[in-house]
Amino acid sequence: MSNDSVQPGGVALRDPFYGAPFAEAVRRFWRKYTVFTGRASRAEFWWWWITSLAIGLALQLVPQAFTPDSPLFENPVGSYLFVLWGLVTLIGSLALGARRLHDANLSGFWLFVNVVPGVGTLVFLVLCLLPANPKGARFDL
Repeated sequence: MSNDSVQPGGVALRDPFYGAPFAEAVRRFWRKYTVFTGRASRAEFWWWWITSLAIGLALQLVPQAFTPDSPLFENPVGSYLFVLWGLVTLIGSLALGARRLHDANLSGFWLFVNVVPGVGTLVFLVLCLLPANPKGARFDL
């Protein structure tokens, strides 16, 4: 599918979808899995972030129902499923994060702030809260 094609909601895949509904945000995540250029709206980023967190938590907790004697979050099957989910979505999540930063007119290299112990991820999430900046169009191809 071309990046120029118009998606549900009337927004081309190459453009950020401001106010994207839940289902469209998740669909766009998978369709733009390896796309590090361009921009992503706050709605696209946060709907995926909440979805991914919920799926990861469910994968961690569902095996707990089959082994109720094991301590919470220490079920090895749940841990393996959680890590597998993280690996499957890693590239797409990095790409989406870079596109979200681009929408705020920041370089995708700000993703590396996540490796700073303690506050790195918090700083990244705050950067992802920034509103769209028209100058971010410089990251579009």
